Amino acid sequence: MPEPLKTIFTYPWDLDDEGIERALDVIQKDAGLNGVSLTPAYHISTYFLPHNPRRKIYYGEDGMILFQPDESRWAKTKLRPRVSHLVQNRDWLPRMAEAIKKRGLHLTAWTVYFYNHHLARTFPEVSKQDALGNRYPSLICPANPEARAYALALTDDIMRQLRPDSMYIESLSYLHFGYGFMNPKIFSPIAPRHEFLLGLCFCEHCVKAAARGLDAVKFRSDVAAYLETELPKIPSPADLKLSPNSPDWQNAAFDSRLQHYLNARMETATSLYEETVRLIKSFGAVPIETEFPSPGNRVRQGLVPERLLKILDRVTVGVPERAESVQAQRKNVPAGMKLLANFQPLHLPSREAAIKAVQGARAAGVDGFSFYNYGLLRMEQLRWIGEANRAAGN
Repeated sequence: MPEPLKTIFTYPWDLDDEGIERALDVIQKDAGLNGVSLTPAYHISTYFLPHNPRRKIYYGEDGMILFQPDESRWAKTKLRPRVSHLVQNRDWLPRMAEAIKKRGLHLTAWTVYFYNHHLARTFPEVSKQDALGNRYPSLICPANPEARAYALALTDDIMRQLRPDSMYIESLSYLHFGYGFMNPKIFSPIAPRHEFLLGLCFCEHCVKAAARGLDAVKFRSDVAAYLETELPKIPSPADLKLSPNSPDWQNAAFDSRLQHYLNARMETATSLYEETVRLIKSFGAVPIETEFPSPGNRVRQGLVPERLLKILDRVTVGVPERAESVQAQRKNVPAGMKLLANFQPLHLPSREAAIKAVQGARAAGVDGFSFYNYGLLRMEQLRWIGEANRAAGN
């Protein structure tokens, strides 16, 4: 029986700061893991890095790639990625990837696509635009042809330069209202359905995609007028309880025009996801991984779970509290698809808790494990992961 995949999400700067061989010793020997999910493209964050020898606090860059792009791969898009100042030369990230594979560790390219402040600010015409006309300087719209070309160019460049064993896809979709807000000041509540409408993109490309069978310009105007009327009001207790995930509401709202618009979004985002996966798999039998595509992804991200589950190879799920939850998930995935339990730092507050969590997930029937995140955990937590893996017989 093959050994289950046990991987850890990892930032390149942590490997570089600690020294690649020393860091891989910790991952492989202390934590007992057999995979590294390394990010070549990431979003802005501020990081507390407790065991990093060079920086304990790191203020990240607002959208970056962590390798030197091959310009020949970017001929079909005017969007140009921001190369991190950390990238020292063309071999900087490929050298790390090669060191990981040389150890016999499974290399996953953990790739962030459309959550990107730099691109949304530098090329505002590709950013999300709400019904009120606001551009969102953190989110790229998947309906924009330049954004779609960017996603494919980024994928192609990563696959050629890193030759990963698998690809983890993140934010290759629409993203909801508030995603990526920096130090938000929203102190007056917004009713969930109003927030959902604010999260829809009405850029020219989204409107064009929905135009068949719908006056999408008039629909955008009607949504804007509705929001202009409703947002100044204090939401009633009843409004605060009304979910935008209600199929009845989606089908009826705005004389059924909302559902038509949502259907167009689903085709836009899901078709790009499928095209990207086809490109990845053109490089060989490269497994595709992402978070479990829940029904909520359908309307919030425009991703149709049924279509994604036909092309994904692995999905990560939250750490199960009961075996029944894993069994319930399995009913929704094709035979042969791997379920990986994803552990966050909150699951590892002590050695005993780590052992209990890993053993529980293993007993529940998951096929592997992912841990978040190498640089964000303390060294003793990484050792607890190793003890937990050994105790669970992994």
